[in-house]
Amino acid sequence: MRYGLAVVVLVGLALGVVGQGDLSDADLLRALDETRFFAPEVTSVRVRITSEKSGEVREAELLLQFATLSEESYARITFLAPEELAGQVFLSTPDATYFFGPDLDFPIKTAATTEVFGDSAVAQTSGISFAVQYTIAERRTEVSEGGKPLLVLDLVAVDFTIAFQAVTVWVDPATLRPLSATLYALSGLPFYDIVYAEYATSGAGDTYVSVQRITNRLIAGRVTLSEVLELDSVPLSAELFDPEALGRAGAP
Repeated sequence: MRYGLAVVVLVGLALGVVGQGDLSDADLLRALDETRFFAPEVTSVRVRITSEKSGEVREAELLLQFATLSEESYARITFLAPEELAGQVFLSTPDATYFFGPDLDFPIKTAATTEVFGDSAVAQTSGISFAVQYTIAERRTEVSEGGKPLLVLDLVAVDFTIAFQAVTVWVDPATLRPLSATLYALSGLPFYDIVYAEYATSGAGDTYVSVQRITNRLIAGRVTLSEVLELDSVPLSAELFDPEALGRAGAP
């Protein structure tokens, strides 16, 4: 059961008691990102996504690639499998999100809420940065059915370009590991529930979410599982993140 649904009582624990009272909003959001995301030197991640819709199960493998160019963040999602989707690319840039496929002559603009595979949209697949994209509207504490205190954050997007305009995050206050989140549609309706099911530790001691489960709140029976298979730190060409290079002969 998702942590937010498991809460049975709101308690009056001061944030200082659970160890978070001294952190500013900005520092707290950065800490949540550092706990969830890979170390900065990681440039490529191979991911398996399993999608279940109405009893039908499908799998895909993706290559996620990241870069910081002129102090701006870029992300590229490339399908490796299944064969019918291999070579399709979603490219997230500071200005727009693009889609490109082997049958296209040039990329087309799309939205960060566009589904990549199953219910893993571009935003969830490439990673939602709480520190960059949101501010904290409210902090509170709750207790789960098991008696565990949880730090709960209601986040609001910094502008209307953000894919999901509101997020509620349930956090383990002792480790600052996000446990689950609800993403809200522009209408204010809850759209997706995300459970950060497993964390892993890299050789350098960095922690990151290795398994996450996405449940569609609007359509029953749709669940998407994302699993990290491999990390790489090989430097990448800036051309990989140039939308004008997509479709160009000889482009990567």
